[in-house]
Amino acid sequence: MKSIDTTLARWLLALAVGLSFSSCRLVSSIGRDASADLPYGKDTQLAYFTGQDHLLKGDFEDAYASFLKCADAEPDEVAFHYQLGKIDLQLERYEAAEQHLDRAADLDPDNTWVLFHRGAARLGQGDGAGAEKDWQTFVAARPGDLEVLLECADLLLRDGHALPTLNLLSGYEENVGPDEDVRTEALRLVEQTADLKNLGQFLKRARKDFPESDVFQLQWARYLMATDDLDACREELETLSARRPDWGLVQFELAELWTRQDNLEAALPHLMRAMASDDVALESKLRVLLGYGILAQEDPGFHAPYSALLDQMMSRHGDEPAVVELACDWAYQNGALQDALDLAELLLELSPGSVETWTNLMAIRVELRQWSQMVDDAEQAIARFPLNPLLHYYSGLAWSNTSHADNAVKAFKGGLSVVVDNPLVESALASALASSLRDLGRLDDSEDAFERSLRAVEDAYVLNNHAYFMAGRKDAGQARLERALECSTKANALMPEEGNFMDTQAYVLFKLGRHQEALDWILKAQTHGMANDAVALEHEGDIRWALGDGEAARQVWQKALDAGGDPGVLLPKMERQ
Repeated sequence: MKSIDTTLARWLLALAVGLSFSSCRLVSSIGRDASADLPYGKDTQLAYFTGQDHLLKGDFEDAYASFLKCADAEPDEVAFHYQLGKIDLQLERYEAAEQHLDRAADLDPDNTWVLFHRGAARLGQGDGAGAEKDWQTFVAARPGDLEVLLECADLLLRDGHALPTLNLLSGYEENVGPDEDVRTEALRLVEQTADLKNLGQFLKRARKDFPESDVFQLQWARYLMATDDLDACREELETLSARRPDWGLVQFELAELWTRQDNLEAALPHLMRAMASDDVALESKLRVLLGYGILAQEDPGFHAPYSALLDQMMSRHGDEPAVVELACDWAYQNGALQDALDLAELLLELSPGSVETWTNLMAIRVELRQWSQMVDDAEQAIARFPLNPLLHYYSGLAWSNTSHADNAVKAFKGGLSVVVDNPLVESALASALASSLRDLGRLDDSEDAFERSLRAVEDAYVLNNHAYFMAGRKDAGQARLERALECSTKANALMPEEGNFMDTQAYVLFKLGRHQEALDWILKAQTHGMANDAVALEHEGDIRWALGDGEAARQVWQKALDAGGDPGVLLPKMERQ
């Protein structure tokens, strides 16, 4: 036990400063030939007043020295030992505190405050049983003061002394009489520490002592459910529900009961009533809601129940960020993007300090192509979370799609400067940077960015794009083309059924002069979704022309033109001789 940091303890420590020595016979006047009337000598009285002054200033060590002088001079004065014990307790010198308080208790056995502080000193040394023994007497002297009892119980429990805590609570009832609040507090502890058998015995005694208690009847029903006695559980819950139909906890348990019996249709009405009740903790509601959300992901039959529960929760807890986030996510998944956007903006009002709130909003902006608004969102988000690389990515994406490639480059570089141990985000930032640099005509810098992206993660799409762009350069050169072939080959190995990647492989091989291999790849691409792709058809025509089959090349170029290819490129090729 490090310190007694509770409401009661703080009050007691403050009291220690101003507590008068009720058993001390000091007088308030000193001097002027009055020494014969003083019970203690002047030195003792001066030491006492000096100690009080130090206490008021918070100088505990100096106060301790003064009170020690008093105790040495008058060893049978309880107040001096009591004060020394409290100072030792304040300074966490628990063994010394217990010694002084032992002496005080010997001198004044009826002083229960001495016992309280000695109990705290014992607890500080790990002696929960000793603390409980002192506090039994302390709380018994204050019948009806449940605040004091529960403060002492909390001190014991916080330090892990479960059995002494239970003994303290049961001892109070033995001395004062059965008390439902005290027994409820004991139940909380029993639920955490006891097995089902002992819990059942505890609840049987509680029901016998408090036969009219709805709380213990509910707890008994929960026990019956835990032990799979579902028929008896339902009987108890239905009795409670008839008596208290609006008690959300009963409805919640009935929903749990029907769920255990795989009757979700019967469970849902009870769950709807529980969700509308303030009796059920928000955490419990969210736990069930998340469960239904997972089921709804896997089974369309749960879509309607989950939607109904979400609506109920939004009507009751529409100002709770966790609830709004679930509703936003569900709307997004169901393609209701405007509803999702409205909820995302509400979530931003409720929880602007969560970075996920901002990223969710921007993900929806991407779907809606709201690039200008996204520029503003990203700027505000980065001001709050400058070290989050994903926000820089969204900023760059927004700038890129509003034709501001220069700003996009700055944003992507900003993200790369703060990304740490996150290869996926680093790869995405570097790849996006490469595209923006290419838009600015900075081709060498673009290739460097692609290479950084691939060092982080060898993504098939990045490999394919890098290969295609390198092969398309007028100044490609043999080394660059060989690197392009290496990247394209890896992309096709990662995604062997992707026709677009096959087209890139054919294009790179064509640029390397390996025309027959290029023809094989372009024909393969056309059997994988590229048969009517204008660019792929143009590539086939280029390859056939290089192989000396001009007539076949013109026919394929015509197909490319019919498929929407660029006449400015294709017609001159078709007119070749």
